[in-house]
Amino acid sequence: MLAPSPAARSDRQPDLQWVGDGAWVASDPASDVNDPHRVIAYLECKDSRVYVLWVSGATGVCEYDSLRDAIAAISERLVPIAA
Repeated sequence: MLAPSPAARSDRQPDLQWVGDGAWVASDPASDVNDPHRVIAYLECKDSRVYVLWVSGATGVCEYDSLRDAIAAISERLVPIAA
């Protein structure tokens, strides 16, 4: 499934943990480190594309043109922090 480049970008950014070979785990920085729902997606850079495997909110794999676009899409899924 090819995802469009996100138009609106969140001010919040996910935590990214590098797991090797062009792969990262994206987590919600506002969640407790022991919260099983903290992980939002897995990312992999391969063949000049970024593949995002969603594990929170929705499932499936989306493709993005850049890591920046993938992170912006993940940021949009972060729950806003109440002021």
